[in-house]
Amino acid sequence: MNKYNEYVVQVLQSLDAFSNVPADQLSWLVENSKVCTYQPDEHLAKPGDEIDRMLIFLDGEVKIELKQGKQLLKLGNFKTGDVSGKLPFSRMQSSVGYLTVVDETTLLETHESIFPEIAKRYELIEAFVHQLSDRIRSFTNQQVQNEKLVALGKLSAGLAHELNNPASAMVRSATALRDNIRAKPDKFKAIMHIKLTDQQVDAINELVFRKAGGGSTNNQSLMERTALEDELTDWMDDHNIELGFEYAPTFAEFCFSVEDLEFVKAHLSEEPLASVLGWIEDVLTTEKMVEEIEDASRRISELVSSVKTYSHMDRGSDKEAVDIKKMLKSTLTMLNHKAKVKNLTVDVNVEKDLPEFCGYVSELNQVWTNIIDNAIDAVDEGGNLRIHVSAKNGDIEFVFQDDGPGIPADIQSQIFDPFFTTKDVGKGTGLGLDVVRKIVEKHEGRIELNSKPGNTQFKLTFPQK
Repeated sequence: MNKYNEYVVQVLQSLDAFSNVPADQLSWLVENSKVCTYQPDEHLAKPGDEIDRMLIFLDGEVKIELKQGKQLLKLGNFKTGDVSGKLPFSRMQSSVGYLTVVDETTLLETHESIFPEIAKRYELIEAFVHQLSDRIRSFTNQQVQNEKLVALGKLSAGLAHELNNPASAMVRSATALRDNIRAKPDKFKAIMHIKLTDQQVDAINELVFRKAGGGSTNNQSLMERTALEDELTDWMDDHNIELGFEYAPTFAEFCFSVEDLEFVKAHLSEEPLASVLGWIEDVLTTEKMVEEIEDASRRISELVSSVKTYSHMDRGSDKEAVDIKKMLKSTLTMLNHKAKVKNLTVDVNVEKDLPEFCGYVSELNQVWTNIIDNAIDAVDEGGNLRIHVSAKNGDIEFVFQDDGPGIPADIQSQIFDPFFTTKDVGKGTGLGLDVVRKIVEKHEGRIELNSKPGNTQFKLTFPQK
């Protein structure tokens, strides 16, 4: 062995990965490998490149990047002492990312053709098996984390969109309410000059607040609403109500009829009629704005409640009784924005009087999220998703059915495998259904897939515990 090879063996012995490997085995490895040096910005591998060699980093640094869309996502670095490339017993075939040299890097490169000989040397192959195990563990943890971040990003985007609508409505209504209040002084002055009896005030108040109490929503069609506005405008014109054309839409929205206006007129003299109708319009407008603010606030409260239910905040990690309807509703709320983008119809049918079902709620939410999210991705515009929950043979059965194109028969046996995905690079890690399978098994349940074009069903069965 030449002196340089002896030096390389000494470097390997100084590395934790090979500290227990006999010197003769390391010498054999060095003699059957080659030492290569690379300069900064050189690519050791690009996406799609064949991987047929093992790389032991004797010195230097290489960064690992994965292309996502038009950007490169940095996954980490290889440094002195690391082992990369194709290891004995690994099934790696090609690179999925970029390996780019950061600092001048020296590698010991071993071609896969001598792997069978490595396997005959116990301590040496043991070192590489440990490296392979560590790599699988590290990669799995990283991919699981990426999967969680991707899911969190999707849910956050949808939730932000859902919260933005009611929040914007509240701001609009509050601004309009403030402007409406500021415009009241002249109307208030006019009202203050009117002299009415208690009976007159009570009669008009009873009508106004009965109409306002009914809310601003009604079942009139647009054509019926327009016809009513025209009738009310004509009546107010006939009675010299100067702003009648402005009042009519508000009166129509609260289902005032010509007969109602006649009722008001019957309890007043002609002179204060315009002022009283102006006051009534103010009351109805204020009621409408307050109602919009109330609805928007309630919507935000429901969203926050759904987030709390979905994330299972402030709860323990033990099994507990599950409110199936509430749990599915909170998950669908989290994914509502994505479903609306595709105009997806979701039909949820939970049978009444189901026996008690206990489980780990936060984990079950991951199951529903992954299955529903995959269904939304799969179906075409205007597609359908049906969820049916029932009790069968002492079990609780969940069926998720969509009318998407289906899962090809030749890959159906693989969809629960870790890292298998049918989505484009950067859009899925292949861990979603693997997570689903593990959570279902943790609950001592089982999951079945039946799929053909136009009908894909995931059936999850859980014991009643």
